[in-house]
Amino acid sequence: MNAAVRVVLDAMPRAIGAVPLFPGVSYERASKWLRKAERLANLGKQDGSLWHAYRRGWATVRKNLPAKDVAFAGGWKNVATLQTIYQQPDPESTYRAVAEPMELREARSG
Repeated sequence: MNAAVRVVLDAMPRAIGAVPLFPGVSYERASKWLRKAERLANLGKQDGSLWHAYRRGWATVRKNLPAKDVAFAGGWKNVATLQTIYQQPDPESTYRAVAEPMELREARSG
């Protein structure tokens, strides 16, 4: 993205939840913009459709945050969809799952 576009995006109000980033822009027009941006950046088509690949990436890098907050911010109506379809395993978090076990405390008797 060029500097002029960055300035415009930075000036936009921050929305949370299922709110369009560009109100008044049709899905079709936004899809054309995304395809053109991918071509200009010399990116191949992402696996798993036009928008879902980017939503999966967005959701996956936020696995360390509370699922309810990520679902709400990303516009998902329920956490199950976020966690079963969008958040994907990745080497870093898989490693942490193995290398960073939670310390359990033994129950005291008496």
